[in-house]
Amino acid sequence: MFFQPAEVQLREVKPFEEFPLGFGEGSLAGIISTDELASTVFLYHLVANALSEGPVYHVGPGSSFSIKVLKRLTEDVSNLYLGNVYSMEELSEALKLVEEHSLIVISHFSTLLNRNAEVIMELRRLVDEKGLILVLTHTTMDLNELDLSGEFRELYTLPELFESLLVLRTNSYRGHYRLNMTVLKAPAEFISSIGNHSIPIDSLVKPLL
Repeated sequence: MFFQPAEVQLREVKPFEEFPLGFGEGSLAGIISTDELASTVFLYHLVANALSEGPVYHVGPGSSFSIKVLKRLTEDVSNLYLGNVYSMEELSEALKLVEEHSLIVISHFSTLLNRNAEVIMELRRLVDEKGLILVLTHTTMDLNELDLSGEFRELYTLPELFESLLVLRTNSYRGHYRLNMTVLKAPAEFISSIGNHSIPIDSLVKPLL
């Protein structure tokens, strides 16, 4: 068991200002993107915005993160650390090494071996103990929109342990882009964001294309 003063000001990050909720210290978020553009806009802007406030770690199987793309959004990437893991056990060991109160983004989470309730609970424990901001992401074109809660349970095993659960999609029309979002679960201070959102993102997409 561990405690912290209730009035401590905690770090909070967003990918961009219009995003309907933030990710705070000691929180666990599950993100599903239905296309690569939605995933890229979310991931790179989240990392770029968070770098000025402390260390950011990107972890996943394979070297899928592009520093060249990130430098289109921010020049200083000295606070970014990249790593590869291939199983849940390796991910748990990696989280023991990161700095407290850091942002950690896990790409391709669903491909990690040995996902089960026990290791998800271990992630939850590490997030709480170290005050981490842990964002788990998954990109798929095969999503059952009629059973989003079932999709999150399939991918993240214990969605009850997450503060935030979101589905991200993009669409474009005549060169203009929108990020369409479904928020299934949000922290108490962002409870009004639960539901569907559609946000224009032309300025966010332009440097990435």
